[in-house]
Amino acid sequence: MTPSSPRKVGKMAGERILLADDDPRILEVLTEFLEEQGYEVHAVRDGMQALAAINAREFTLALLDLQLPGLSGLELLSRIKARAPETEVILFTGHAGLESAVQALRLGAYDYLLKSDLLLADLQAVINRALERRRLAQTNFNLLENLRQTQEELAQRRTSELQQIRRIGETLAGPLTGVQIIQGMFSLILESLPLAVLGLELTGGGEDLPREAYRRHPGTDTATFEAFRVWLKDRLDDWRPYLMGKAAQGPGNCQGPLPEMLEALVEAGEVRGLVAAGRETPFSPEETELFYIFTLQGGAAFKSLALYEQVRSLAIRDGLTGLYNYRYFWEVLHREVELARRYEHSLSLLFLDIDDFKQVNDTLGHQVGDMVLKALGAYLQDAVRQADLVCRYGGEEFVVLLSETDSQEAKISAERLRQGISQITVNLPEKELHFTVSIGVAQLEPGMDGDNLVKAADHALYQAKQTGKNRVCGS
Repeated sequence: MTPSSPRKVGKMAGERILLADDDPRILEVLTEFLEEQGYEVHAVRDGMQALAAINAREFTLALLDLQLPGLSGLELLSRIKARAPETEVILFTGHAGLESAVQALRLGAYDYLLKSDLLLADLQAVINRALERRRLAQTNFNLLENLRQTQEELAQRRTSELQQIRRIGETLAGPLTGVQIIQGMFSLILESLPLAVLGLELTGGGEDLPREAYRRHPGTDTATFEAFRVWLKDRLDDWRPYLMGKAAQGPGNCQGPLPEMLEALVEAGEVRGLVAAGRETPFSPEETELFYIFTLQGGAAFKSLALYEQVRSLAIRDGLTGLYNYRYFWEVLHREVELARRYEHSLSLLFLDIDDFKQVNDTLGHQVGDMVLKALGAYLQDAVRQADLVCRYGGEEFVVLLSETDSQEAKISAERLRQGISQITVNLPEKELHFTVSIGVAQLEPGMDGDNLVKAADHALYQAKQTGKNRVCGS
């Protein structure tokens, strides 16, 4: 474990960390470092002491050595997740072990770190991301709790609507996609209200989210339906008078081709879009109120979606380079291996390691080392195909998963990357810095699983290092 000088960051009160390691030197260094960052630290030297602490107190985060006397880090991880699943756990060890790393992540660990590669600044970054994920998850949980409380209050006011309102919450709660939210909201509205037309216009779409959605009753003629669509699109261009659905003339009288109800779909105080419904006969106040509840819950569901996507991004992205991280790589690798077997496609892996990276850190400082990592990450992201996966594996190691690519094609791609990386320039105040990489190449062979593929690529990387660096090796 290498010290550095991370910037001190103020932390929220009450963030308590359990630190367990049988090495008194590591305990002393980490305790001092974490307390300087504003955390309350409870340090122990064996697994049984850690278990007693877990049973006696609440911890925001636990830093556990994998090999503890009395009770192992993996056993402690399992106990913690059973007792307090919201507690984030980071395991670290002095010995790299692929199987234990995979098992730790499957048991719910946030990350798995090697002491030999660990900088205090990197540890702080991992802790920050873990705690931010916990805060976002708690915010999401609180939001869902507020939604449930709102539903109960509405149910008390209108006992006759209790079953319907509960269905709204059940349909729109949870980690839904944008399309699922729209489908769920439309299904609930159409089941509850007799309508001729129903439409949604969003202020912005995305890869998995349409900008508009419409439904019409089979008995509604095309001219009326198209007039309704034009009317709603025009309203989106001038949505401000309809903020929170309170139009100047009221949501039940919007002067469209039919008697309409119009509500804003609001997410975190911002209008996400407009939802409108129309039919030949006017709407009652009760129907207008129910329609408002539908759109209110729809906006809350979009808020939950945004929080879920933030939590997901924190869990699968490397904080320094922005690339996918070790955890996400293993998720995708197992899936891609199964697909390659099922459809008999080729699958290859590139394992990259920056040559003499330790020398860069030792002579030029860790800030320059971070610049090198960022530059390499940006280059790899731009240089590979969109279908390929680039991840920071850890430290100065990166992996590229090449779908439908055999070993010969992978070696050609690796050589192209190696040559391109050697041309990267990192601009420093007094000079330009260039660096090289060694690359190991492996193809998924019959009988191999994901672990075997990684081991084969890692072995090829070792050969590249042993035969002079700045080269590509592989079968």
